Amino acid sequence: MSLFKPKWRGGSSVSMTVLFMLAVIIAVGVFLRAQAFLGTEVTEPLQAKAAESYALAQTLSDQGAYQVLAAPFDASGEDAAAGEVFGSLGYPLFLSLFASPEATPRSLDAAVIAQLVLGTLAILLVFMLTTRLMDPHWGLIVAFLTAVSPFLVNISLFLVGATLLLVTLLFYLMSATRLGERGALIRTLVAAALLGVVALVDPTYQLLILPWLLMLVLSVRKGASKVLIPIAAVLGFALVFGPWMARNQILVDAPIATTPIAASIQQGMPTAASDNAEAETPRLLASIGRLGGAMIRDPGWYFVEKPQTLWSFGQPADPDDSDAESSAVPSAEQGLVYPVSRTPYAENPIFLTSEEFMRLLHAPVLLIGALGAILVWLPFAGRRLTPSQRIGLRSISLVLIYATLVHVFGVAAPQYATPLLPLLFLMALTPLYILTAPRLEAAPPKKNAKTAPETESEEEATETD
Repeated sequence: MSLFKPKWRGGSSVSMTVLFMLAVIIAVGVFLRAQAFLGTEVTEPLQAKAAESYALAQTLSDQGAYQVLAAPFDASGEDAAAGEVFGSLGYPLFLSLFASPEATPRSLDAAVIAQLVLGTLAILLVFMLTTRLMDPHWGLIVAFLTAVSPFLVNISLFLVGATLLLVTLLFYLMSATRLGERGALIRTLVAAALLGVVALVDPTYQLLILPWLLMLVLSVRKGASKVLIPIAAVLGFALVFGPWMARNQILVDAPIATTPIAASIQQGMPTAASDNAEAETPRLLASIGRLGGAMIRDPGWYFVEKPQTLWSFGQPADPDDSDAESSAVPSAEQGLVYPVSRTPYAENPIFLTSEEFMRLLHAPVLLIGALGAILVWLPFAGRRLTPSQRIGLRSISLVLIYATLVHVFGVAAPQYATPLLPLLFLMALTPLYILTAPRLEAAPPKKNAKTAPETESEEEATETD
């Protein structure tokens, strides 16, 4: 039994027509990403966090991955830099495969091409994820939106970890969709280990294990599984992320590096509060205190303006703007992490059409996706979903809610929501799928059978392999 075997409700097989359409969608995604790579020129690729990640990748490349993993490297730099370094090493380790002593165009292009390959892989993975939860036709819709989204096309062109984060999130969620089946302990262990990989890639998600663990506890029926499933989740996460927590404890006296969290809170405050922030290394407790005061003084900033910024699509370009430099910036300019001197989204009809198509869909998808993220937690949905579907869809909803709250309290920018867009596309289809899905009949309990994690609902159905 393969952990990542495509599976969907009803047990139907993928037709040749679906496979052909999937191949066409992937080809479209490859075309857009290849043309974007050839037609985009980033003015200064190594800026801010990209420069920090690449510099760290150069250090890791010189030391070798084995030495880095086996023993701590020199952390004699500034406190803020050390906090950032020990918050996460996943993306710098990925870049170390391509980093050279001198940041040459060839080494930068190699890293970008690898990210474009991962971006294409994400199209296939999101199709597989959706077909496990619904069926192949729904999967084609999500795969198509993932292939043509200008944010997802552009994000791979910059040396930021969004594309790697997207792929690791999809692998984690694919494994989470199988927790309602036999072998739940092993599946939970693997899913939690993959969540540990997600936390290594982006420290934003290093606390996601806590609400996910709570969801598992509430989803498992009484019995041995109610204890063993959470233990397996903790063990799986600890096997991957535990060594890094021990490393942090030794080098920064805390299992979780708090400096990046405190800095994000301060940077995410209104301008007046940011201007008055202390110049020294931010402290977590002090930052939380300022956050509480800022939320009381300006709740609209946190609960209206920042969510809008995080999930915004960008502002349309002014067709009457005669400035040569700004005319090269596409209307979805917020999808560009750093400025570019040229891009196909400025004049290429195919790219402009795909961008306008996604712009028209953005608001409806966002609103319906938010509805879907809430709907999957209601008993009404539970009566129409199998145990695996419930756990899978709720895990996706949990990622969206968790990431949104973290960035609303910290720094909110569209680039941070980009890896979540395929999950939002899937959630936008969920309300329609639930409304059209038949209500499941309760299955009689099986004697002397190992139970998989299922929600505590009287209308449970047993799913077979």
